[in-house]
This record gives sequence, C-alpha cells and structure tokens, in this order.
Amino acid sequence: MKSPDADKWRAAEKAEYDSLMENKTWVLVPRPKDCQVVANCWVYNIKHNGHYKARLVAKGFTQVWGEDYHETFSPVARFESIHYLLAHAALEDWDIEFMDVKTTFLNGNLEEEIYMEKPEGWVVHGKEDYVCLLKKAIYGLKQASRQCNLKIHKSLLDLGFTRTYSDAGVYVYRR
Repeated sequence: MKSPDADKWRAAEKAEYDSLMENKTWVLVPRPKDCQVVANCWVYNIKHNGHYKARLVAKGFTQVWGEDYHETFSPVARFESIHYLLAHAALEDWDIEFMDVKTTFLNGNLEEEIYMEKPEGWVVHGKEDYVCLLKKAIYGLKQASRQCNLKIHKSLLDLGFTRTYSDAGVYVYRR
C-alpha cells in the first residue's frame, strides 16, 4: 500500500469487500474461547486488461480435518469432454457461450462452523476484538470448491439438467 498505485489497490480491496458484504459471507461475533480462528490475507493481481484485482483469501492450510472440514472433493470436467463438446458444436454450427462468475466461491454455503480473522485494513468500529463467523465459502478454505460445486449441482438439477455418467463435470439438458 506504499506503492504509487495504492489508490487502485485500495479500490480493488473495497470492491472485493463490498462483494463479501453483499453476499453475506460472514457475521461478526465475539471471539470464541477454545476455538481455532483461521487467518487470511489479501492477494493482489493486475489482470491482462489492466484491471486491479484484490481477493481476500483464507489461510486454509491452518484448518484441521474433522473439525473445520470433512470433505474436499469437487468434480471438474475432463479436458477430453470439453474438447469433444467444442468439436461437436463446431460440426453442428452451434453458438458457444462462456460465463464467468466473479465471486463463484461465495455462492457455496458452509456446513461447518468456521471463524476467520477480520480482513486487515477493514476494522468495524466498536467490534475491534470480533471475528468473522463464515456463512459462505471463501477462497482458500479446504472445502470451498466442494461447497461451490454442491450449489451449482443443485441449481442445475433444479433447472432440469442431468449430470452425465461418463463425466461428473458435464451436465446435459434435454428438451
């Protein structure tokens, strides 16, 4: 924050913080006794288009299996499946659309009770000794990818999609 671009980094942090608040990612609670509190850090990046990006990342490596998380597996579409679908779409002259979800992990609801330190630089006056009780998955948590996938899976099933047997990361919609 001592660089000439400090204002841009601060604006990027504010955009991330606003997303976290808008998604109701956590609630502030008094620091619990005899409970681990996960630390976090800001990760900064300048995107290829010159956009300054700040992301709040939990230090998930401090999580304890069986206490802070249980399952971490999340399926991903295989490269061969994507290659096949693109080739088939080209043959059939289909339109292909791409979608990027800015705060994808913030859509996954947490099942475990996880406490996290407040983000550095974002003090809430009168609650300086409080911590964040996470309600949503956040980047860096061991189970974040899984929780996000469970939410996407349920949403796609609710829309009438079916998961394929050959690739758990591919869904089809039949009319």
